Amino acid sequence: MSRASISIVALLLSLMAQLGCGATEAPPPPPEPVTVGEELPPEPEAPTKQPPPESAPPRDLDFPATEKTAQANGLEVLMVPSDSLPVLYAQLVIRSGNADSPEGRPGMASLVAAMLEQGTKKKNAEQLAEAIEFLGADLRVSADADSLVITIRALSEHLDQAIALLAEVATQPSFDAKELEKLKRRELNRLKLAATNPEYLARRAFYAAIYGDHPYANVDTTEDAVKAVTRKEVADWHAKHVLPNNAFLVVGGDFDRAALEGTVQKAFAAWKPRALPERSARAIPEAGKRRVLFIDRPESVQSAIRIGNLAIPRASEAWVPLEVANEVLGGSASARLFMDLREKRSFTYGAYSAVAERRDPGVFTAMAQVRNEVTVPAIDAFFEHLERIVSEAPPEDELADARNSLGNSFPLSIETMGRIVDLVTKRELYGLPADYWSTYRSAVRDVTPEQALEHAKRYIRPDEALIVVVGRAEDFAEPLRKWGPVTVVDAQGKVLRTLEAVE
Repeated sequence: MSRASISIVALLLSLMAQLGCGATEAPPPPPEPVTVGEELPPEPEAPTKQPPPESAPPRDLDFPATEKTAQANGLEVLMVPSDSLPVLYAQLVIRSGNADSPEGRPGMASLVAAMLEQGTKKKNAEQLAEAIEFLGADLRVSADADSLVITIRALSEHLDQAIALLAEVATQPSFDAKELEKLKRRELNRLKLAATNPEYLARRAFYAAIYGDHPYANVDTTEDAVKAVTRKEVADWHAKHVLPNNAFLVVGGDFDRAALEGTVQKAFAAWKPRALPERSARAIPEAGKRRVLFIDRPESVQSAIRIGNLAIPRASEAWVPLEVANEVLGGSASARLFMDLREKRSFTYGAYSAVAERRDPGVFTAMAQVRNEVTVPAIDAFFEHLERIVSEAPPEDELADARNSLGNSFPLSIETMGRIVDLVTKRELYGLPADYWSTYRSAVRDVTPEQALEHAKRYIRPDEALIVVVGRAEDFAEPLRKWGPVTVVDAQGKVLRTLEAVE
């Protein structure tokens, strides 16, 4: 080895020695021995977990102010200006709905609503769709028991065209005979499909049995009505009900008030008022004693259950206290029905209760779909909770949760202009006070346990309840006699047999 190589090796060995390479680390010192009986040093205390601060009670919100004017033809216009987004929402509301259908033609308002989207005297169905698409707008028409509603959403810069299109659809429908035939075929197919749905059958039978001869008894049209309806009948209903003196227009969004008033006046100038048809007296049937209606569906693997009674109109001053009581009972996934029938007993995917919003008294309904084998115990469980909600005031903490649930969710109802327009429509349609939505949260917050109990007792009546079950009557009709007389019918409503109640 050369001297140079020896020097390099020596240098490397020297560096390794300096860096400690290859050196063995000294083992750590052994722990100090602990003498038996000697106390160990105290463990450090864990920090105390502080509970989160209690949330403040929901405060009232400043619901957007509404300006109201009236056109010469009687059309009321409610304006909700907002410059937050350059978007316009316009909703024309007709104060007649399916409850105003002629004899033998249930669901007429829904048929008219569907036809309004199928063309006008100026545009056929395809041209109307193109005009809406050209504006980048959305237009929809719908009907329920109390109203027919036409809604359009567009950019504010298209104010004139959007309002003009809305007016054209409302006042100049073509009711094309070919389009009506297409609609009738679609409706017949829809009804056939719906008749295979247990929940649909339960709802249809429930409303028919509770309301009797009242127009609310019909939740949908029928195959016979669809087959028989004519173009003239559709046009006649439109001519009698779609009138400026039977309507109001809600417009929300970014617009100039003066420009909007001028646009509305021009768009609806040719719409003339007429005398409205007299609305016949609509007697509400008395409930009577508790009874069971069983729709036999032998192939069912589940039972659809509805239990309830007539309650109150939407405009009633009792609405909010009853709404709070219902929130405790079954208004959400944290309410009693859901937590018991689903979470505790595993009878169902969900159990709820609700009060229907109607001009005349709506129904209170508790509902669920359960496995066949738990049909009877599920109904027993429903009545446990119905009896409890009308016999004891809810505990303050449970009531506070219900109030907070309603109060805290309300701001979501006004987060978009479209939802604000919907709330203004509801306020106007049902005749609610002008400050209803501005004071809604405080009204909910002020409901006491005693008030919740009082209104539950008055409007939730287990002893007068109608029980509707869609399922296998052979297995479960007999045990339900303990809740009242049982009437077994087929899917078309034909009575198959009756069973007397037993104690």
